[in-house]
Amino acid sequence: MTAIGNTQGRSAPEDGRPPAGWYRRDPLGYVEHAFAAHGPVFRLPDDGSLCVADPAEALRVLHDQDGNYDEISDFFHVRGGRLEPRAAQVAIGRAARATLRAHLAAHPERLTAVVAELGETSVWPAAGHAAVHRVLSAALLRPDSPPDLRRLMALVVRRDVLIRPAGRLSRLRRAALWTRVVRALAAEATARRATPGPPGDLLDAVLGAAPPGTPPGQIAQVYLLLFRTSVAPVAHVVAWALLESAAQGVDLAAVSPESAVRESLRLWPVAWLLGRPVLRAHEIGGVPLEPGESVSVCPYLLHRDERHWPDAARYRPGRWDGHEPRGPYMPFGGGAFTCAGAAVAHSLAAGLLAALTAGARLQVRGGLGRPHVAGIITPPGFELRRTRTGPDHQRTLVGRR
Repeated sequence: MTAIGNTQGRSAPEDGRPPAGWYRRDPLGYVEHAFAAHGPVFRLPDDGSLCVADPAEALRVLHDQDGNYDEISDFFHVRGGRLEPRAAQVAIGRAARATLRAHLAAHPERLTAVVAELGETSVWPAAGHAAVHRVLSAALLRPDSPPDLRRLMALVVRRDVLIRPAGRLSRLRRAALWTRVVRALAAEATARRATPGPPGDLLDAVLGAAPPGTPPGQIAQVYLLLFRTSVAPVAHVVAWALLESAAQGVDLAAVSPESAVRESLRLWPVAWLLGRPVLRAHEIGGVPLEPGESVSVCPYLLHRDERHWPDAARYRPGRWDGHEPRGPYMPFGGGAFTCAGAAVAHSLAAGLLAALTAGARLQVRGGLGRPHVAGIITPPGFELRRTRTGPDHQRTLVGRR
């Protein structure tokens, strides 16, 4: 197992024993060390969850043919309880996917326009969040929504409340803004219920698919979960493609955007750790499990295992264009809990990357820090300089400066 590229400052303990708090400070470094020290099945320190990075055992967990795990997704666990049943969760995911897909199909020109709005210099991943939000704006919250609510959602994106990065908005200020947003969205959900109209945006999708009588506050929180996963992961995938290409000398003009996105998702999967609550006593990798415990499949480790991915530590988009061996791949989860919007997110990321690289010379400055892990893996900040070129320009990304 080999750690990759853009992370700095990780250090393994000299005596082989993990130092206290390592997992909380650097979960990626911790799981890499534990994999090397203990193999593909080991316990995580915080809650004792069993971490699984063996392909066969991972598939057993994710597809759960024996009914060992809770079938209700914890993605929909919000303050006030988990939105159930599973059928409602599936319906919400499908409605959200249909809403976003229809918007992108109807407005293909938005990508080029939004990239032009970034200007010559932009700071990522924040610029990516803003760009994706602008592309999807009308689908996330329809234009006839209250102007104050639309401004509030733009503020959520601008202040990075979606991803809770370290060193930005204080915890109290973030919590206050989040409470304000939930209240505003709950009020809008109540208003739409009182005067129903044709579905038009993501909030309508949640309202239409959620069980009748679902409290407006829960509607608001589920909407925010979907809003977050519609914006941040797409921006991060593109940011990682730019960073890895610059760091490893890959010319994005020479590979397809789809392959570049697939390779970014291999190294930096959106769902890097997938937890499942245990319902029945059984074993995983020879480790006994009891009801009430949990198992976490780790795509981050599965995607970087040299036994299944040749040259696993390298960013090599070309591996997706040929016939070389490829290992287990689950960047958006797996089995029944694969993200409903995975195909839409992949398509949007590829489109945004294509728009960024079209007729432009790109340079990256910075991006040498450690990623921030809070549910999803946020790349370190960097500056992207994008200089327009003529139609005959061949090389897109020239590296760091």
